[in-house]
Amino acid sequence: MQELRELVAIVTRGKMRAIERQGGELRWNAQMQALYQLVAEGKAISDEAARQILYPREKSVTPYNKVKAALKSFLLDKLFEIDLLEPHYHARQRAYFECYKSWAAIKIMQGKNARYAPTALAEEVLKKAIKYDFTDVVQEMARTLRLHYGSIEGDQKRHEYYRQLATQYEDIYQWENISEEMYTFITANYVNSKSTQRQIHDQVKMYWLQLKEPLEKYGTYRLQFCGRLIEATIYSSINDYRNTIAVCEKAIRFFESKAYIAGVPLQAFLYQEMVCYVQLKDYEKGKKAAERGLGLLQEGAYNWFKYQELLLMLSLHAGEYQEAYRLFLSAVKHKKFSSLPSALLEYWRIIEAYLYYLIEAGNVKPDPDNTYFNKFRFAKFINETPIYSKDKRGMNIPILIFQVLYLLLKKRYDEITDRLEAIEKYSSRYLRRDDTYRSNCFIKMLMQMPSQSFHRAAVIRHAAKHVQMLQKVPLDIANQSHDIEIIPYEDLWEMALLSLDFSAKRVKRG
Repeated sequence: MQELRELVAIVTRGKMRAIERQGGELRWNAQMQALYQLVAEGKAISDEAARQILYPREKSVTPYNKVKAALKSFLLDKLFEIDLLEPHYHARQRAYFECYKSWAAIKIMQGKNARYAPTALAEEVLKKAIKYDFTDVVQEMARTLRLHYGSIEGDQKRHEYYRQLATQYEDIYQWENISEEMYTFITANYVNSKSTQRQIHDQVKMYWLQLKEPLEKYGTYRLQFCGRLIEATIYSSINDYRNTIAVCEKAIRFFESKAYIAGVPLQAFLYQEMVCYVQLKDYEKGKKAAERGLGLLQEGAYNWFKYQELLLMLSLHAGEYQEAYRLFLSAVKHKKFSSLPSALLEYWRIIEAYLYYLIEAGNVKPDPDNTYFNKFRFAKFINETPIYSKDKRGMNIPILIFQVLYLLLKKRYDEITDRLEAIEKYSSRYLRRDDTYRSNCFIKMLMQMPSQSFHRAAVIRHAAKHVQMLQKVPLDIANQSHDIEIIPYEDLWEMALLSLDFSAKRVKRG
């Protein structure tokens, strides 16, 4: 269903109406149109949901699968008929579609044994591809022109020029592929896990040493993008935020010096800077980086949501809870929110849980006209975070901590005691390394509550040494993933203490 949603988002109703206005025919049946409408309006977010609507009495999935396959084929065909350009596209984005569409036209003409028409077009495309750093296009156009002027026209001067150009860009293309392979290997170690990846730190440094010379030699978009991301990962993998920012600033200066708007790299490095500013609790600089990045993004794009997520984190870490509430509602109300990857949706569910806690604790005043958080259910939340619940040393930590804080707020002391006993075993098993030090300290602080019968003064007294240990390793030097602490533990501790009374509570042991 995800691939169909993406195609529907590209081949919109408006694009198809433009085809009809130009005299084209759509040729799709009523069932295909019905499925398209369901997907376009977000009424069916899964194949099963769509099948139940289209074929409520049909037990076999075959009729639905046939309609889905036909619709997919139809939309793929329309990709070559619609105008892919959008009004908000900048020059490089427009050049991208023009170059690759022309490349396809050249291949078709060559397949029909045309010689001079594809050569003329290749020369036009080559100039644009060099300007906008489309290395694979430059390589292919240079190879095409080398072949033409060498074997057909016998023009030695032009043949030599294109031969050298093809050789140069073959080397660039090779290094771009190597850097991309290195980067994807690195990122594969982060997917669905928020634990610090110290184990790959040495590997990243080795990659960087291999790339250092070609990065100094070639200034192409793809090589510099992947290469500088790898350089930044040397530091981000061990949560060295200040050096990560320094690398990002260097990369931003490089891409801002280009003759075109390099939107994606600028977004990526500004985003990484925001991550660092969250940990450094530098709200103002983080907000400025966010504003620069959002200016390059289309609302509703995947990276737009990632920026909203980090802005929300900045607000939570700065104690701007009402702003975090506003940002959250703005994002989840967006029509494209439900199409986000499952791991990202789960993370938003964790943020939602903490915002619900803030509302219940009186730290956020909900909009009286908005009932979104009225639907939050504690048990349902626990069941709806399966991916990160398996991430024993990563995002499972804030899930467990939220459970304790929520139960404490609701005075459900028996459940807290049982939950903390399980967390204590969890902590001794999974949270014994440097990258979970702060989490370990905070859990030990929480452990003092049942042992001191939830008496506020006694808890403060017995937790003092763990509080001091936590304070000795603030967020900006802690070796942990940036998004483990939805709200800094120091702030959560103050809220937790406010949930306690100055009287002991009798607790039944489970």
